[in-house]
Amino acid sequence: MWTVQSESGRLHAVLIQDSAEQLWTRRLPFAGIESSTHYAARDPHAQMEPGHMEWLQLPKMLRDEGVRVFEVKSMLGKILEDATVAERGQMVEDVWEGMPEAPDPEELTVDHLMWGYPPAPYYDEGQDRVVLPDHRRVAWTYTRDTSFTTQVGSVICNMRRYSRRYEPRVVKLCYTYDPVLRENTEIVYDANDAEGVFSEPPCVEGGDTQIVDEETIAIGVGQRSTVTGVQEAAKKLFKADPDGQIKYICAVSLAEYPAVDYMHLDVTINYPDRGRALVMPYVYDTELVPDYPPKRLLLKTLEAVRAQAEAHGRPMEPLVHPDHFRNMGRTAVYVNRGGRPELLRNELSLLDFLVRQGKLEPDGLIYVGGAPEKPNDVEHLLDAMMEQSRGASNIVTVKPGVVIAYDRNRRTNTELRDHGVTVREWSSSHLDLLGGPHCSTSPLSRDP
Repeated sequence: MWTVQSESGRLHAVLIQDSAEQLWTRRLPFAGIESSTHYAARDPHAQMEPGHMEWLQLPKMLRDEGVRVFEVKSMLGKILEDATVAERGQMVEDVWEGMPEAPDPEELTVDHLMWGYPPAPYYDEGQDRVVLPDHRRVAWTYTRDTSFTTQVGSVICNMRRYSRRYEPRVVKLCYTYDPVLRENTEIVYDANDAEGVFSEPPCVEGGDTQIVDEETIAIGVGQRSTVTGVQEAAKKLFKADPDGQIKYICAVSLAEYPAVDYMHLDVTINYPDRGRALVMPYVYDTELVPDYPPKRLLLKTLEAVRAQAEAHGRPMEPLVHPDHFRNMGRTAVYVNRGGRPELLRNELSLLDFLVRQGKLEPDGLIYVGGAPEKPNDVEHLLDAMMEQSRGASNIVTVKPGVVIAYDRNRRTNTELRDHGVTVREWSSSHLDLLGGPHCSTSPLSRDP
């Protein structure tokens, strides 16, 4: 069975998704509409064709590094081509469960799976109404979010964002029906099947989940994954681990909305090599990394922004508040007690946990935007935050010391290279600003 044993070991197999077209088309550009069933509020792309050509660099770079690439859309086409009528019927039942209408199994197409049913909106002359697809099924290129593989098997995610809630149903078909994935992977938990009465949705997303090393999983908690989602996932993973390979599952507090409406754990920290991490400065607290640029400066900067806005009579509600970041990084460490998670201790930050456990060298931090030249360098903070918003921290490691990163983040890429990391730059002028190479890749098999 394929497993993922780290974030920085050699990558052998990965799941990606060529749905770049869906980032451009069939959307209404109105604020607030993204949480409805079909459309997104923003479309940052200049041109679709150049953007798609840029996206196609990703599978090429992965294959150049010897990675076996599995692409969702092409897999679905082959799955449907080879499926029996009974299998098609089961697919329709699994994907359209709870929906008022569904396609005929014999007429099921990839467009139905990717775009919804019907696959395109249309005007019904007889009823004088517009008919919308039931839901755009797989709208994003970010396969990291919808499923992830661990040391003991794969997890199908439960998405917090309403517009993405059905994506895992479609991605799960690849694990279930593709002969290679069916043979080499095992789904140990589908978070959409969580049972119980919860005060919050049991959401867990792959962008929040990092397989730090052979014994450690970190999961961000905030805008997407919930405390309940982490605890339910921990129960299933510990239960699927009778040999006790997973020693720690860490719940890491993230910033709250409206700090950024897409924040996963992987926009704050990633791992280009064992013992080293590319980290956002100013967002964590730490007792063990003396040179880390302090969160206090970020909070003071946000206070200044709000004070200036108030002095100018601007509305306050949409602005980020320092409190949204105040507890960011706080980490609850869970261990396996008879197949159930038990709180071992709380840490001031994920950084301190990693350093204390010897999983991160105290001098192994590489900073987004580079290191500041002086204490309380507000100009550096602004530059680092801007690079982070362009996906600078969202690198994916293909083997120890070799990463894929967006080309647009010059300061961060230079800093990586200055620390001995080989950076393969991904052209990104027309690519979506909401994710990056890490978001776009879901490892299926990776070494320690």
